Amino acid sequence: MTKSPVTPWCTGMRRTPVLFIACCLILCIFSTAFLVCRLQYANAKKDLLTTQEEALANWVSGTTEAIGLWKDALNTQAKRVSSSELYRLFASDVAALGAEGSAINDVDVNPAAKNLDEGAAALAEQVPLMRNLLLDFMNFNGLSDARIVNVEGQTLLSALTRPSPVDKDQRETAERAITDDKLTFGPVRVSQSGLMLDYADPLQAVLEQDKNGAPVAALLLSMPVTGQIAQFLARDTRQGSAAHPRLLQKRGESLEELQVQSTKLLAVDPARVPLGATGKLAFGRRLALTGDALVYSLGDRIPGLNWEIILEVPASEVDARLQSQAWMIYGMGALVSVGVVLLFSLLWWMAAGREQRTIARHFESLYRVIQRQKQLLDSVNVSLDVGLLMADTTGKVQVCNRAFSRIVKRDESELEGVLLFSLFDTTAGSQLLEGIRIVVACGENSSLELALRDTGCTVDCTGTSSAPTGLTPGERLFRVTLFPFKDNDRVDKASGAVAIFQDITAFRRNSELRRQQQASTIAALVRAVESMAPHLPGHSLMMVGLADLVGKSLQLSEMDCNTVRTAASLSQLGKLFVPRALLSKTEQLTQEEQAELMRAPGYAYNVLQDIDFGLPVPEAVYEMSERMDGSGYPRKLQGTEISIHARMLAVLNSFCAMVSPRPYRKRMPVHDALE
Repeated sequence: MTKSPVTPWCTGMRRTPVLFIACCLILCIFSTAFLVCRLQYANAKKDLLTTQEEALANWVSGTTEAIGLWKDALNTQAKRVSSSELYRLFASDVAALGAEGSAINDVDVNPAAKNLDEGAAALAEQVPLMRNLLLDFMNFNGLSDARIVNVEGQTLLSALTRPSPVDKDQRETAERAITDDKLTFGPVRVSQSGLMLDYADPLQAVLEQDKNGAPVAALLLSMPVTGQIAQFLARDTRQGSAAHPRLLQKRGESLEELQVQSTKLLAVDPARVPLGATGKLAFGRRLALTGDALVYSLGDRIPGLNWEIILEVPASEVDARLQSQAWMIYGMGALVSVGVVLLFSLLWWMAAGREQRTIARHFESLYRVIQRQKQLLDSVNVSLDVGLLMADTTGKVQVCNRAFSRIVKRDESELEGVLLFSLFDTTAGSQLLEGIRIVVACGENSSLELALRDTGCTVDCTGTSSAPTGLTPGERLFRVTLFPFKDNDRVDKASGAVAIFQDITAFRRNSELRRQQQASTIAALVRAVESMAPHLPGHSLMMVGLADLVGKSLQLSEMDCNTVRTAASLSQLGKLFVPRALLSKTEQLTQEEQAELMRAPGYAYNVLQDIDFGLPVPEAVYEMSERMDGSGYPRKLQGTEISIHARMLAVLNSFCAMVSPRPYRKRMPVHDALE
């Protein structure tokens, strides 16, 4: 009998377990990669939504605080009349007359109202003076109407000679103010001049045995709020053009949206505003207030005004970022999985024998390509739209993406192996190459800024006639972030760096515009302060000029000089909230009046602390009235507890006050003031 040779199907049976194990291993690798990517995507989604929620919450919180400050200012404004003994006594006397008191306001325009008894006639003689004072108050504070009404809504005294009738909402607002004995705001209404807000403050009865009797009437004020509401809704500068701020007011069981350019208030379905127990609208994905679009929104209630401030961001915008994250994470997971499979395949082929070396080298080269691509993708985590470049220390381009090719206006296929000096001018090329060599030498990330001309990028490159960012027209400013890279597998390959190009021209331009807007705001505040008293004009400007001289003499840093200069221009801001009569009084102030003046630093700090100066300006103004021996105010600080900025302001303010005239004295000669 002859031996039968080994048949091919037997060889196939021996190879079957190896192929089965290989398939199981590949399946295990891809399954593990999928689970890891799924977990990473869940974390990325949570982080992105948390960041979005924090951004919305910061804007809503800032707007809520701004409205609260504005409401407190209205309260302070109303108290100047409602707490006046003159108006309280007048309201008490008119209320004591009963029904006849409602005719006193018409005595100078209605002949039938002149037949009053002796007591009413005596009060009627006060009407012209009281009306003129109330009219001055109304005009000074930009009000459209000011009057004193009783609980039935009858006008006892009005700033206008022929006032319009009190409507239902105004009557209910005044009635609640008198009943609840507190400042009460009515609903916003639409008038011919835009949106109007009515608010009322109770006037206490003046009794001999009780200086704070029960309310007998209310001061009813009407203020145009179209511009103010537009300002609140325009505070959003960081949410993007797609963000939509909404301001709602509750009227009974219904909701209305306040729109500054509408002739009527827009009704809103309350079911679309699911408020929590605390009156807040929790962050979530829901239908927009109007229309069928889905949004991510968050809101908060404004105490005392019955308003709800809501900020909406289209869900499509957030979902697009989530989709981009998903593509990046799962794409990178697939790439890494393929790399691991190729690595195992490489090891297997190397162990298979000498006849497989050629194939192993091929897989090795593929693995190196994947490694370089992975390192490049690790640098793209910030954004997919930035320019990416990998170059060695000789300035030769290794890898780049399409966005970078658009920046240098070259075809992507032409850039590999090209020197940097053929893509940029001498200055930019030298600066970039030097940065690459530095990060390679120190092994740490770094960044630099490059100004490139005629880049051809998709962003508007026209520039402006002036260059607030220091760039000439047609130039763009790029922030270049460098990451060190070294290919240890190729001795013939020089080390280099991965460069990420980000266009920051618009950011710089917006930063400069914000700085100019802040300067305009400071100038407006200074003008408002200087209008409070005849001796204040020029005081702040004199302090600013002296602050520059003293700062240079003391060799202070630029940040300290900017702090003192800005604080000097705003040093008198607290006097806006002090009664004007105290600022121009020639007689000696009483203890109560001195105490009122000493509140000015606190008023100024409350206003300035919400402005982002980037400098300790509010603290410097707040401590300006402290003294080295601890006898100052408001916190009795002494010595080095007082900042250097506040100490300089104290000296400058005292000197400027001495050399300037005051209502109660003449100006002092400069040499005496220096002494």
